[in-house]
Amino acid sequence: MKELHGRRWEIMDFYGGWIAYRRQPWSPTAARFGVSNVLGADDLEDLARQLDEQNQAESRRKSRYPPPANLS
Repeated sequence: MKELHGRRWEIMDFYGGWIAYRRQPWSPTAARFGVSNVLGADDLEDLARQLDEQNQAESRRKSRYPPPANLS
């Protein structure tokens, strides 16, 4: 899981469960696309599922608002 998500997320055990937080947070406006900056789960399987869902949410957000064209 760290190989797949570890570049963008810090993943750690937390009082018997697991948390992941983004290394570079998204703006609050991205929340309307389902993008979160912090996730929590009781087990690694659930956390992995949530991280996969975040990848999908990021893709939805990026497809609606692609990066601006380079003006240089």
